Amino acid sequence: MGLTLYFSGDEMSNPYQAPIIAENNPNQLNAVHEYSAAEISQLNRCRMGAGLLLFVYCLIIIAFICGAIAAGLQLNPRENAAFLKVLIGFSVLAAICSLIGNGMLLFSPERSGAKQLFVISFVLGIISNVGPMIIPFLSINIGLNILTTFLFGVTPFFCLILFLTGWIRLGNFIHSETVAAKMKRARTAFCILIILPFIAFGLGAVLTFSGSNVPTGLKVLIMGTAVIGTLVSAAIFSINYGNGLTLFRKAVTSISQGD
Repeated sequence: MGLTLYFSGDEMSNPYQAPIIAENNPNQLNAVHEYSAAEISQLNRCRMGAGLLLFVYCLIIIAFICGAIAAGLQLNPRENAAFLKVLIGFSVLAAICSLIGNGMLLFSPERSGAKQLFVISFVLGIISNVGPMIIPFLSINIGLNILTTFLFGVTPFFCLILFLTGWIRLGNFIHSETVAAKMKRARTAFCILIILPFIAFGLGAVLTFSGSNVPTGLKVLIMGTAVIGTLVSAAIFSINYGNGLTLFRKAVTSISQGD
């Protein structure tokens, strides 16, 4: 915390008068951007976290492309040690960068309202990953075991929804409607991505157990629509999420530079 000396005209004419000492408060709002020095520092940390998450995003895309190529060539990862090592390396690197990137988001500005969502998402994410490994060592009945396994299975979906909502709030905080809009589209696409398979499964089950003679073409149409809708939703989510992270980094850089 630094100290700044201010001299008025009278003080300059009287060199023996003690200067007025004003304290630089890091929480004082910047007149241009309405952000304090502490908040700008926190936004820069979020920008670095977004960079790591963007790197993870690129790693996942590369791994997906490599997997698609391997599937097309009918390669067996167990028989190809080099490919398996690369895949494991990508996974470990993505996990580490994701953990660090999400950890940086925990220091987002309080006024944005995103910090609480990031914290809850981060904690629930850790629980959902660690919990299933602990359950086998606990002496609980089968019913409770199934229930906890189900809860740990659906928790990551809620974590991602909270995570994207946090990004929407950060976008609004930096007055970037584009970032907020991108993350809203990503959240909507993700919700559709989750719901569509369940709807298709439910309709298929109803038609199967209804006892009526359901045309095979109708079943194929339902399943095909669900598959296409899921793929389209996944593409929309990926594009908007990646663009949202990129635009957020640019917006925070502009704020830091005082543009």
